[in-house]
Amino acid sequence: MRYNDNSNLAYDLSLFETDEDLERKKREREKQRKQKADIAITQKKSVGRNGSVIAAFAVAAFAAIIAFAMLYSKVEISDYTTRISEAKNDIELAERENVRLNAELDSMYTLDNVEKIASQELGLQKTQSSQIQFITLNTEDMTEVAEADENIFVSIRNWFNSILDYLGF
Repeated sequence: MRYNDNSNLAYDLSLFETDEDLERKKREREKQRKQKADIAITQKKSVGRNGSVIAAFAVAAFAAIIAFAMLYSKVEISDYTTRISEAKNDIELAERENVRLNAELDSMYTLDNVEKIASQELGLQKTQSSQIQFITLNTEDMTEVAEADENIFVSIRNWFNSILDYLGF
C-alpha cells in the first residue's frame, strides 16, 4: 500500500477484502438480484392476472349487452309486426263497413223509397192531370243592333278598353 499525496484521502478498501468476503458479497448480490427478479415476476403475474380478469369481465359484459340489444330488437320487431297486423285488420273491417253503408245509402235513394218518404213523412201526393198547366213562351230569335258611335274619341276609348280587358284590368 502506497501513500499518494496527490490523491484524495479515501482508501480503496476493496484491496483489503479476502476471497471469502468477495464470495459472500457476490452471493448476497445474486440473492438480491434473484429476489428483485422474483418480485418483478410476481408483480407481472398479478398485473397480468388482474388484467385478464378485468378483460374477461369486460368481454362478458360486452357480450351480455350485445345479446340483450339483439333480444330487445327482436321484441320490438315482433311488437311492430303485431301492431301492423292489427292495423291491417282494422282497415279491412272499416272498408267492409264502408261498402255496407254505401249499399245501404244507395238503397235508400231508389225512386220507390223517395216516393214512400215523400208521401208518408212529408205528406206529398202525386200530381194529377188537372193540376198541370202549360205555359207558352215566345221562342222566336230576336236580335237588336246597337247604334254605332262614329266619334274618333269613342273609338280611341273602345280601343283602350279592349287593351285593358286583354291585360286583365
